[in-house]
Amino acid sequence: MIRQRTLTTIALASLLALPLAACTSSNGEEDPTPTATSQEAPPTADPADATPQERITASFEASDAAAADGWKDTSYIDDFFVPELAEKQRADDEERAETGAVVTGETKLSRWDVVEETETTAVVEFCQDSSALKATKDGKPVEITNQRDESVGSFTLVKESDSEPWMIKEQGYYDEGTTCDAHFEG
Repeated sequence: MIRQRTLTTIALASLLALPLAACTSSNGEEDPTPTATSQEAPPTADPADATPQERITASFEASDAAAADGWKDTSYIDDFFVPELAEKQRADDEERAETGAVVTGETKLSRWDVVEETETTAVVEFCQDSSALKATKDGKPVEITNQRDESVGSFTLVKESDSEPWMIKEQGYYDEGTTCDAHFEG
């Protein structure tokens, strides 16, 4: 079963939910091997030309950059999320900014699987590894408790027209204990 959460809930909020708590740990492996259903997506300059995978990757990169700056600039939110989800993302980022914590490191995404794709909707699953993220507060390391290094995400993106970019409409993660190996090979 997939639990619906926002991007920050798993990627960043999971690391810094007040007071600096995190998601539950699972038995993750670093650098999972791509499967036959994996798709590598090279970056593209025009967001309207980007694939759903590229948009998800870019949203994580922008979120990681905002976290590394203490969430001072979260304008990236409007570039990647539909308005309803953007509102929640902004509130989550503002709450994290109030903690004074900074999260550095890169979220690694792999094992892409396009579950469904039409001209206007795409459902994409992927493996997310957040083990490289480190938290600090006032320049001092903060222990991240219960960090869930590996998770399987399932995002739904929508696109209004060919001239518009894919926007993240829903973000979900499979229950704790669902490993990338088991999910993508099963």
